[in-house]
Amino acid sequence: MKSEAALQIEKRQRNNHDEVDLSVEIAGLKLQNPIMPASGCFGYGEEFAQIKGFDPSRLGAIVSKGTTLLPREGNPQPRIYEHKGGMVNWIGLENPGIDEVIATKIPFMAQFGVPVIINISGFTIEEFAHMAILLDPVKAVSAIEINISCPNVEGGRIPFGCDPLIAAEVVKAVREVTTLPLIVKLTPNVSEEMIGQIAQAVEIAGADAISMINTVKVENVGGITIGGLSGRPIKQTALNMIRIVRRFVSVPIIGMGGIYTVEDVVEFLKARCNAVAIGTANFSNPLVMMKLKDGLEKYCLENNITNLSQFHGAENH
Repeated sequence: MKSEAALQIEKRQRNNHDEVDLSVEIAGLKLQNPIMPASGCFGYGEEFAQIKGFDPSRLGAIVSKGTTLLPREGNPQPRIYEHKGGMVNWIGLENPGIDEVIATKIPFMAQFGVPVIINISGFTIEEFAHMAILLDPVKAVSAIEINISCPNVEGGRIPFGCDPLIAAEVVKAVREVTTLPLIVKLTPNVSEEMIGQIAQAVEIAGADAISMINTVKVENVGGITIGGLSGRPIKQTALNMIRIVRRFVSVPIIGMGGIYTVEDVVEFLKARCNAVAIGTANFSNPLVMMKLKDGLEKYCLENNITNLSQFHGAENH
């Protein structure tokens, strides 16, 4: 039989549990917690939903893989390679195209009752706008994530996200045709000086939030000529760029890049991210997002944190 003291401790823990508020607001969306998948590392949730112990309804949001206007088969093999504790990929935006995503993928994602964010990848500004027009009336879509790391066909295949003016043009074009919240995903493949200017430009153009970082460009790794590095090796790059961008913008930031543990989540929150996205870690542990949600709640209980905004500014103390 438990002692009176032990029962009192359990009672306090239950009371504290009720007081922990993991909810966050991103671009006008209320998320029950800050944990979500990074685009491209979760598909549309169909495979994850079949895994024992994984419950998509416990996520803060569901983010689709990159969607293009037309279907794409993606790049030839090899297109994934383990590297330095992370992963290099050269997938090539394999996806069924926007029409199929609207017809079958979004209804699947919507059934779990959490915000659905659709990542769009265009090769021209008109393609971005066209997809936004198609998504705008779809009630199950909560927000659009604009991937401006795509090659800009009109601009000589230089990614839209590498130039503040062009990045702003993309956001402005999408903003004009949809009322949906816009999250702009930034590339890290620019200078530290430039990343702040790009972030500021997309905020002025109409971005409601920013997600960062996308993969870091690498060359000639594992038979992949040009690919994107993700996972643990890019964590510090992500944090450095997030800290820079936070000085330039006031919109929410969804941080990503090498997040595997609760300690990683806390580090990103202390860097004044409002939420975090989990990418490469999902491949080594498909239940990692469940673990991080529970672990973050436990961390908050143990450290007398009742609201995630308490993390903001903690790096300076």
